[in-house]
Amino acid sequence: MESTQAIPYRGISFFFIFILALITWGFYKTYIIFFPSFTGFTNVQHFHGAMMMTWMIFLIVQPLLIRSGKVTIHRAIGKLSYVIAPLLIVSIFLASRMVYQRPEPVLPHEEKIAGIALSIPYLFGFAILYSLAIINRKNTYMHMRYMIGTSFLMIAPGFGRGLIVYYNNSLQDAVNYSNYLVFAIAGGLMINDIIKKRSFTAFAVVLSVFILLHIAWNYRYTGAWQSIGEGFAKVFF
Repeated sequence: MESTQAIPYRGISFFFIFILALITWGFYKTYIIFFPSFTGFTNVQHFHGAMMMTWMIFLIVQPLLIRSGKVTIHRAIGKLSYVIAPLLIVSIFLASRMVYQRPEPVLPHEEKIAGIALSIPYLFGFAILYSLAIINRKNTYMHMRYMIGTSFLMIAPGFGRGLIVYYNNSLQDAVNYSNYLVFAIAGGLMINDIIKKRSFTAFAVVLSVFILLHIAWNYRYTGAWQSIGEGFAKVFF
């Protein structure tokens, strides 16, 4: 049985609760407030929202189960993540395709291809970080760090949307500010590992993933991204 002393970031569940609060704040006026009728929303949106919420609940509950010694339940949920994680990836894909194929508002094709940069790179980012977490599932410290990385992917949808809804930020600025927040958190955790003379590889990888996501977003109108996005859209959309 794993010892609770081996668990890094003993209060990490509170951090995940904070991210869940950001998601709730960001989506309150544009989604949650429409409960229970949800008039005008599609099953794809409900599915995507349900998968995001399920993932955040998993992240919150798992460290608590370890701390309370309920390792069997922890492992069962871990195995269930083999189903939920792919479903979350599918939900991101379906939501991205729905937005791309939406007839209104009518957008230039370049804009539609550029819009893919807000979702598809995140899909791959989640897949990479989750895969690394599973590969390192027997190494508690590395496993937890990569799982923390998956939670960072939920910051932009909540925090960014909140900046748009409540503070009238542009989409460009909202996404960038969300990325800067992730850079600060991931960079701070990496520096903390360096100071404590622990391996900082995991958070270096997490930070690198988000830097690439940031680049994809800010260079979405370039020929390079337009070619990548066009090829992806032709094959999958």
